[in-house]
Amino acid sequence: MSKKKNRTGLSNTQNVRLGGLIAVIDNREPYKPIMEDLETRGFASRNQSGVIITDKGRKETVRLATLAGLMKSIDKGG
Repeated sequence: MSKKKNRTGLSNTQNVRLGGLIAVIDNREPYKPIMEDLETRGFASRNQSGVIITDKGRKETVRLATLAGLMKSIDKGG
């Protein structure tokens, strides 16, 4: 009988999405297919001054960062 493996970290899709959201937070536009996905899902949008992250996108960024194990280290200060 084999044990079920516990998966940690993010899937490739989640990893790409988190990278795209981080790029938008840093006022950079992600690659076209990533930006299109973010716009379709309502996580980011374009305006005359560039790209902006939506409230939904901020929540998704926190969710993915938590799943990746980044938020615990930030909460503890290092």
